[in-house]
Amino acid sequence: MHSVQAFDGTRVLLSEERRKHITLRHPELEDKIAKVLAAVANPDEVYVDPTGAVHVLKRLAREISDYLVVIYRKENRECYIRTAYYTSSRRKERRYRRFKRLKPS
Repeated sequence: MHSVQAFDGTRVLLSEERRKHITLRHPELEDKIAKVLAAVANPDEVYVDPTGAVHVLKRLAREISDYLVVIYRKENRECYIRTAYYTSSRRKERRYRRFKRLKPS
């Protein structure tokens, strides 16, 4: 189990089961778990979707794509990472246009 302090001070956990999910569904993130945790700690943009899940986005220097997206949700009293993936600027604009935007502190 990995944990990181999010941009707003909350503790966010990455379980072994979710790490496996991320690397199975998105093999390009296999050796990038440290980047996933760093995105949670220091995002460039933060959104909240209608279900209350937090989406943190980290701008990339054109590695594989434009952004790394990490989604986490509060369950009981802990926050858990659900998934992570790369996305383009174009897809980001379409997806996040109606989400509530938070400002990283």
